[in-house]
Parts: sequence; structure tokens; C-alpha cells
Amino acid sequence: MLNCLHLIFQSLFPWRSKLIFGRGCLLLALLLLLPGLQSCQKPVSRESSIADMAPLDIAPAARRFQVLSDQSQLIVRVYRDGRLANLGHNHVISSNDLQGEIYFADTLQNTAFELRLPVMTLDVDLPQYRLDAGDEFRGTLDQDAVSGTRTNMLSEQQLNAAIWPEIILRSREVRGSLSASTVQMDIAVRSHIYTVEVPVHIVLADNRITATGNFQVYQTDLGLVPFSVMMGALKVKDQLDIRFTIVAEAVRPAL
Repeated sequence: MLNCLHLIFQSLFPWRSKLIFGRGCLLLALLLLLPGLQSCQKPVSRESSIADMAPLDIAPAARRFQVLSDQSQLIVRVYRDGRLANLGHNHVISSNDLQGEIYFADTLQNTAFELRLPVMTLDVDLPQYRLDAGDEFRGTLDQDAVSGTRTNMLSEQQLNAAIWPEIILRSREVRGSLSASTVQMDIAVRSHIYTVEVPVHIVLADNRITATGNFQVYQTDLGLVPFSVMMGALKVKDQLDIRFTIVAEAVRPAL
């Protein structure tokens, strides 16, 4: 319990955590935090299984493209919220380890994909990504704060990386044109599956696909409980802003 409290303060009050836990104010911290200690409770989620995801419908003549992890990128911007939001920080979660396959068919509507995101390789608050995110993310956080945020994110109460090592994204339907397509896909987080529609810009050139886009999703839609302390006076905003670049190369180039 005390360890959980210390991680909370490392994440939300990085400049004060050592002060609070180093001067005998633990009782005050407990009184403030216990009523709203949602991060130490098990989140409520509609239970399902990855096996319940719609099967990937691969067209017989589709060309297989392999995702290039080192050239692909996923950025998640997480925002502070609540009456005491000014005491917390916005965070940037990122991955350069996207994996998977795209099956590009003769028509865009017959195209399908499956992407896998290993959660243990997620990065938190890399300085360059914070800089790219603008003034709301200004400043570099100390390593204790970054480590505390990452530990909480991967914990049993959140992504539960020990049991669910991957987030899976699998297409259901693709509509529109290359320059203005809409992808309907399932996102499997832990044992929860959520269907979302995402606008995507696709470029196909030289046996390579580049797909870019951005969208918003709510943590509660993914079966997660947003981090919250002090009865919600300081919390993480439910809404997540997600942007991505996916680069994939043909396994067998077209003749």
C-alpha cells in the first residue's frame, strides 16, 4: 500500500514526493489519498477474449506487407485533469516497436491488417516527443517521475503487462480512397475489445505503404480506469489523443 502511494506521488508530484515521504507527513498523504485511490483498485471492464475478435478477412490475392518497426511510430498524449490539475503533468506515451502485417488487396475495401503493440517496450515522456507536443508538455521530467508513471501504467491495475503483453489492433472494414480512407478496427486491451473508426491517409509507392492519422479514444472505452487521487481533484483525463505513422514493406515485391 505504501509503495503504491509513493508511486502515485512520484508520478503526479515529482518535485514533492521526496519532501512528503521524507518529513513524516505520511499520515497526511494517507488522509488525502485514501478516499480517491482508484489506481489501487481493480478497473471495471467488459470481459471478453482476443479469440472473440472478428477474424482477419484476408483476400486471396492480397499482397502481404510487413510493418517496419524502426520506421513506424505511435504517440499517445495523456492530459492532466481535475481541480488541482496544475499540480500534475501531461504525459507522452510512445512506441517505436509496432509489429504486424498489412494485406493489401486489389481494392482498398478488401485490404486488411493486424498490428501488435508490445506494452513492455512503451516509452514515457521522451524529451523529443514532449517538445514536439507543444507548450502543454513543456519541461523535462526527472527520472523518478518518469519511472513512477511507467510503473503505474504497466501495473496490474492498468495495462497488466505481465498477463497481457500486447495490445492488438485488427481491421474490420476499410472504406474510401487512399488519400481519405476510414478504417474500422478492433482494439484489444487486456481482456477488453473496443471497436473504433479512424481516418487514415495512405500512400502506396515503391512496394511500400505509409499510413498516417490521428484519433481520440477514451480510457474507459478500453476498459481502463483513469488514474485519480484525492477524490478526483487530481486525475488523468479520460480522453487520449493518438497519432501514428505506420510504414510497411512488401514481403514479395510486385513484378
